[in-house]
Amino acid sequence: MLDALMRIFLTLLLIWFFGGATVHGEMTPLAQALPEQEEITIACELTTTEPRANVPVFDSPKDSEAAKGNYHYKLWLPKGYSADPQRRWPCWFIMSPGGNARMGQMGALLKSSGYIVVMPQEAKNGPWVPIVGSLLATHDDVVKRVRIQEGLKFATGFSGGARMAGLLAQMRPGFSGLYLQGAGLPPKGNGYHTAGLTKIPGLAVAMVVGASDSNLHEVKAVQAALPGARFLPLSFDGGHAWAPAESFEKALPWIERQVYVEAPARPEMKPVYSAYFRQQHAAWTALAAPWERYRAGDALLALARTRGLTTDPTLVPALREIQAEAARLRSDPAVAKEALAADAWRRIEESHRGATPERIAADVRDFVKRYPGTEAAKKAEAKASAP
Repeated sequence: MLDALMRIFLTLLLIWFFGGATVHGEMTPLAQALPEQEEITIACELTTTEPRANVPVFDSPKDSEAAKGNYHYKLWLPKGYSADPQRRWPCWFIMSPGGNARMGQMGALLKSSGYIVVMPQEAKNGPWVPIVGSLLATHDDVVKRVRIQEGLKFATGFSGGARMAGLLAQMRPGFSGLYLQGAGLPPKGNGYHTAGLTKIPGLAVAMVVGASDSNLHEVKAVQAALPGARFLPLSFDGGHAWAPAESFEKALPWIERQVYVEAPARPEMKPVYSAYFRQQHAAWTALAAPWERYRAGDALLALARTRGLTTDPTLVPALREIQAEAARLRSDPAVAKEALAADAWRRIEESHRGATPERIAADVRDFVKRYPGTEAAKKAEAKASAP
């Protein structure tokens, strides 16, 4: 009897210490049907010992053994997921410092943008062992369970959840972007663990911290720690809190552009580029202002050229529509002026690589005189006034 009570006590102690990881439990079968547009809970398990070299925050080989156990995550599948059994989808992993992660303020945009969303439940502030166990169990289960496109994995979180996001992207391959909220990366002494992130070519990092958050200094620290990454600093009126929806509405299009447009094209991702093109084309059709419509159409044509989509028969009608509309809009004097200014400013920016501040200032002054009132002139003025 005493032995039985001792086993129960030790089991409860393990559950308390490891933040919710359990030793036994029924896993969700991989063959279980998954509904679209409905948040469901998946039970998963970490059964293997992770090499210590893959987990920069572990202090001992014993940590990997202790991380094994049962975990849970919330899963959201976008509309249309079941229609094409061959199509792979982009995915966001969301982490919370209090565990039980949710989409929160990001939910509306994630749902309308066609993302798989994965939310580990046991990962929360505390010892790294259960955090790592939850992240690895969740990731390794979901990539077997649903069709996630490698190279289109993204991670976000608030405070300790942001640090978890930066850790997950180093422990498993296929991540292209981070959206860090209220904090930086996993800590390492006076700096951060970044070795895995520096190996990701073209990593896109958007970081948002409240203007009165005591972690505001970490924005510059993270940027300095990741010199090879594309970096977007953001702020909002507030303290240490999840960022508002407006911040994600700025960050998500920027991150998508870095991955879909700015990064080198990858032939294996052509279906993903096509899906992105269709999404952007739908947004283009809703635009009414002539210059906005011309600018967005020009960006779509460039996307099709650089991503090898011009010969896709399913996209040809849309491409012809955009080309015809561009020709029509270019006859509008106001649009023509904006287009000429945009082209001229693009060439000037390219020539500014390595240029002296004096030359840049002179070019800006000349440009603003030639194209006053244009969108490009405003960009030039903003560049001139930047510190």
